[in-house]
Amino acid sequence: MQQRRIRLVALGAALLVAAASPVSSQLIHDRIYPAPTAPIAAAPLPASAQRVTLTTSDGLAITGAEIAPRPGQPTLLVFHGNASSAMGSLDWFAPLITAGYGVVAAEYRGYSGNPGRADEAGLGRDADAFYAEAKRLAGSDRVIVVGHSLGGGVAFGLAMRQKLDALVTIGTFTGLRAMAPKLARSFIADRYDNLAAVPKLDEPYFLIHGLADDTVPVAMGQELHKAAFLAKRDGFSAVIRGAGHHPDGAVIAPIIEAIAARLGHPDAPTPPLPESVKLIAFR
Repeated sequence: MQQRRIRLVALGAALLVAAASPVSSQLIHDRIYPAPTAPIAAAPLPASAQRVTLTTSDGLAITGAEIAPRPGQPTLLVFHGNASSAMGSLDWFAPLITAGYGVVAAEYRGYSGNPGRADEAGLGRDADAFYAEAKRLAGSDRVIVVGHSLGGGVAFGLAMRQKLDALVTIGTFTGLRAMAPKLARSFIADRYDNLAAVPKLDEPYFLIHGLADDTVPVAMGQELHKAAFLAKRDGFSAVIRGAGHHPDGAVIAPIIEAIAARLGHPDAPTPPLPESVKLIAFR
């Protein structure tokens, strides 16, 4: 807890210093979007994966990666966190890829050698393009949209524009400005107001949060859960004892499998889960 407070105080101090400088907007932007620069075009791909380049509604050619599903298995559309990459998404969900799940690892503008500059509106356009690709790849099978941290905000935004088969967020905050001290919030242009989005969802929603997350406070996960509970959303929270901001893929995999099983057979028993995982229904 003390470490998390230090991080948040440091972020607030950095934002305040940035706001007072002549290049404040760029400094703040770079702290929100610390994009990896290694080009995805040159990255080694796992077996069966391939790069995919899509054109966004504003004309940018954005490259991500994908692995086709086995027949009858769902496809995951994954939006990664602010300092991660599409290649990291493939690594994280490797256990589900082995189980036959398809994965579309979305990448963002300004990340991994892609053109453009990251911001909330731009990442929304990137999300729309990758969602269309995931639907094409999945065919008649389900697309489960998964967003981690900042990617949860991207996924919530997509859910406001599309009716999804299911939305899953992992370690996602209530809103971007809420992550910074009050004095710094007015300097942050992007909002990612996830808390306000929850009551507007019209698809099943599943929230995953590690109880040892020192990046996005557990209290924010609890606020999202409360909003889903009050709105009587279809879905549940999965809390993971001992897990931090980026829970192990071997623990995430059975939770996703339980979600997929519920989507196919809502009344079926929940498959076995690790002892560290507890499910809490929204209704």
